[in-house]
Amino acid sequence: VPTDCPQRDERMGWTGDAEVFSGTASFNMDTYAFYAKFMHDVWQDQQFYNGMVASVVPTFNKNKDPESGFASGGACAWSDCATVIPWEVYLHFGDKTILENQYDSMKAWVDWIRRQDEKSGNRRLWTVGFHFGDWLALDGPVAGGVMGGTDNGLLASAYYRLSTNILAKAAAVLGKTEDAAFYGELSEQVKAAIQNEFFSKNGRSTILTQTAHVVALHFDLVEPEVRGRVLADLQALLRKSNMHLKTGFIGTPYLCRSLSDNGDSESAYKIFFQEDYPSWLYEVLMGATTIWERWNSILPDGKISGTGMNSLNHYAYGSIVEWMYRNMCGINPVETAPGFRKIHFKPEVYGKLFHAKATLRSAMGLVESGWKREDNGTLTVSVTVPFNAEAVLWLPDADLVSLKVPAGLSAEQDSSKVKISLQTGCFSFNYQPTRSYEMAYSIESPLRELLITPETKAVLEQHLAHIIQMANGDMGMELPYSLGEIARAKDSFIAQMVFRGVDIEALDVDLQKVKPKIRR
Repeated sequence: VPTDCPQRDERMGWTGDAEVFSGTASFNMDTYAFYAKFMHDVWQDQQFYNGMVASVVPTFNKNKDPESGFASGGACAWSDCATVIPWEVYLHFGDKTILENQYDSMKAWVDWIRRQDEKSGNRRLWTVGFHFGDWLALDGPVAGGVMGGTDNGLLASAYYRLSTNILAKAAAVLGKTEDAAFYGELSEQVKAAIQNEFFSKNGRSTILTQTAHVVALHFDLVEPEVRGRVLADLQALLRKSNMHLKTGFIGTPYLCRSLSDNGDSESAYKIFFQEDYPSWLYEVLMGATTIWERWNSILPDGKISGTGMNSLNHYAYGSIVEWMYRNMCGINPVETAPGFRKIHFKPEVYGKLFHAKATLRSAMGLVESGWKREDNGTLTVSVTVPFNAEAVLWLPDADLVSLKVPAGLSAEQDSSKVKISLQTGCFSFNYQPTRSYEMAYSIESPLRELLITPETKAVLEQHLAHIIQMANGDMGMELPYSLGEIARAKDSFIAQMVFRGVDIEALDVDLQKVKPKIRR
């Protein structure tokens, strides 16, 4: 049983925790037998309730209400373990047996969602019933409450889209062509309905939360031509929170991935490397050796934030590790050749890291991917492709003209990366990256960071003393994310008020003279 926490009287198999962590778990361990058994239990329980999936499996009450509820089940994300986990296991291990064994369960769950849709108007949306939603997000209506601020209708409909899409793909793998066509079309209808209900034609979300934008990107809810707009709006929300997350159990697992997969690993890394609340490293610096249930389970003064529903060993937010495997180090399975028969290596480099490496004992054998910033300024990227597998490697910040590509390998320039096709073997590439990874302060740095760093605060006091007043709220204005943001603002009045009589270029030069302190 994937227990949510081993140290209190709960110790139950919460399906939501299992669903969001299944990808990370399958990178870390051979989970095939474990998840095959757990999903068998899910299906056994489903058959009591006409396809509805419980919130906890094994269930603690077989006489529960067949309608969705906190104690009964039928909540998006939690109950979608029925489709998500079998697909993750298939993707990682390449054995379609789990899809064969769980197909009835997967279909029964999607059909249960369809019935909720039909009972509420057949709009191809899932807007009824109980949902935990973006559980424990920090943007909810009640400070410190459990319910997040993202509309449950969007989140449930997003999972309606996800589960129908997964079911269609599973049907195709199993040769069930009629089901593949039917549920594939249903998935597209749900996507269209979500766009009509929750997004403008230009991609503006009607729900202004980080999680709303994360699911739009990660669950493919919007058209390609407006993804850039959705990404830009997510970036704006992150800047408004000073590059800190506000996401809960649904948004957090996909936050960094949705950024990196859409070309913004810079923001993903900034979130990952935050050291104050709320962040992963805040927990580490507070002495944590396990993931907490809440972002502030322990307060900065070292005291427990509360004794009610406050676990110090709760793995859901540990799902960030999947981003570390997939994006930091770059190991990605491929749906058309599951079980790592084909691998996409897409490592992303960042200035606060000097090296990163991931090792995976896959169904095909040893898979490795890592990178190192050398003392001479070059970058070394090394990968291992197991026997009888193939791979494509995208070298970050690389120029094909100056790259030494071994004879027999096919390589091409792909935007700022070089794409190389690989067969079985160990490969290492050392080259001069096309951009510097050195960290530097500037007018583009977060203003709050400049204000709390003594050396940069002194520079601000020298060039821009009144910004201290602004930071204290004395000017009746919200603090912007960066000085560069003000300089580029369309509102020239604000820019003139902030930069009146200031040599912006000299300010920027003096900030760049201060070297950021990086943990090594």
